[in-house]
Amino acid sequence: MSHYEPSLWDKAKMGLLMGGSVGACLGCLIGFYTTMKVGPGPRGYLGTIGQYALGSGASFGFFMMIGSCIRSDDDRRLTAEDRATLRAGMERWKTQAPRPAAYYLGSSGRV
Repeated sequence: MSHYEPSLWDKAKMGLLMGGSVGACLGCLIGFYTTMKVGPGPRGYLGTIGQYALGSGASFGFFMMIGSCIRSDDDRRLTAEDRATLRAGMERWKTQAPRPAAYYLGSSGRV
């Protein structure tokens, strides 16, 4: 049994198809509502609904494609040098633990 990891291009195509189909469905609903409320305009009913579906599908598919590429996981392993660099960066931003209230109130602990 082999493990197939989809490439970045496969993930981009999948995001484009999913986003395009969802956007086209939403565009059809919005276009249908608009033509019923305002009227079809010079293109007619199918032309106006198709224009909404195509515009919404293209824009939503584009953003879904970009999002699926950004969220794709990288299968590389961290080397010891990478771990040391990350650890040094974390140590640089580490803050001190907060001091107890008795430190600010004096040794007696009373106000």
